[in-house]
Amino acid sequence: MGQVIRCIILSLMVGICVKIYFETLLARRKWRHKWVEYTLLPVLTAGFILIAFTEIPPYFLQPLRLILLLFVTAQIYFQVKPLQNFILSVLFCGVIWIVELVTVSLLYMLPWQDYLLPGLQEETAYCILLCLVLLLHRRLKGRAYVLENTKWLRFGYFPIISMAAITAVGMISWNGDESQNRIFLIVTAGFGIMNLLAFYFIWEILVKEAKLRRFVIMQEKTRNQMELYRTMQSSFEQQKRFLHDYKNQLGCVQGLLADGKTEEAGSYIAGLVGSLQKSGDYVNTNHPAVNVVLNRKYADALEKKITITMSVNDLSGLTMKEEEIVTLLVNLLDNAMEACEKLDTGRIIRLKMILEDGELTLSVKNPFAGTLKRKGNIFLTTKEESAGHGIGLLNVNEVIRKCGGTCVVKEEDGWFCFYAVIPAAE
Repeated sequence: MGQVIRCIILSLMVGICVKIYFETLLARRKWRHKWVEYTLLPVLTAGFILIAFTEIPPYFLQPLRLILLLFVTAQIYFQVKPLQNFILSVLFCGVIWIVELVTVSLLYMLPWQDYLLPGLQEETAYCILLCLVLLLHRRLKGRAYVLENTKWLRFGYFPIISMAAITAVGMISWNGDESQNRIFLIVTAGFGIMNLLAFYFIWEILVKEAKLRRFVIMQEKTRNQMELYRTMQSSFEQQKRFLHDYKNQLGCVQGLLADGKTEEAGSYIAGLVGSLQKSGDYVNTNHPAVNVVLNRKYADALEKKITITMSVNDLSGLTMKEEEIVTLLVNLLDNAMEACEKLDTGRIIRLKMILEDGELTLSVKNPFAGTLKRKGNIFLTTKEESAGHGIGLLNVNEVIRKCGGTCVVKEEDGWFCFYAVIPAAE
């Protein structure tokens, strides 16, 4: 019974370490039912207990059980790509083994090691691991953006090699020779220090890349915000002109009626009503930011002889930030209009934006000419000025990921199709 309790406590300690580790580096997934978020620690603890009470596989297969548990759990509870997840899982597994090897080596070399309790090595190792994870959390909390959209493939080889080296070092036999044991300790500690230094330099590289990317994204957000403000200012100026013209037109109608020219006044009023209908807003979703963007893009499309069909509903319950909404709609509609401008016929864009059951369903479809190159879930444009276009698509994916949504991009019979589902309401 005591062994079972000890196993549960150790599994809980490792589960806490894993939870803090991933929460420091990754963003949690958003669940419709909040209670799901609190199941992470019990799931991890149960997984480690299962590993502890199952038959020990051959030595080289032992790390695979831990890596598999970390990978599956992180993939379910965190917003992470499979390759990033695999690297982080292998890294943590390597850290655990380094800590255990160094701890056991140090305790073994102590003069009073014969008097230590048999299980003290694991408790000590996991306490040290918890301290290291808490230090990592304090050092890196709030800087998880460093791990976003980086080229992990360049560093993927490192944890694999580290894991193989740690496994090989751990297979060295202990024969009681004190000098050989000291060499074993030095090799293990040295390898651990080398890993820490390598992690440090890799982290510095990632920090620089992340800062550069955040700068580019901030430029894009600023551009979108400025476009929104220009659109709102243009709308206000237009309303002022309408009010001024409306006052003059009422005076004209009043003059016609005063002269008894009722038929002319009626014709004038009919023409006035038609012009007001053409100059008014085309879309009303009960959301100011959405209205501004959609009406502006609709007017731009009319000038370019592009037809936009919209399927929208009441979006007053939309909780996304204005800058996120602007980034999504501006980039998607701009890309769609740029593609349609290259066509001689069939210039049409189909937009769907429906808020239902707490989720925003967004889709944009447009025909295109030429070919598209696909990279992951992103289609790369073939136009010469593709750099800015690519940043726009990346920002769309960034907003969806940040909001906990999912998106799919398809090419269907000459149509570029974008679909997204985003949790976007209370």
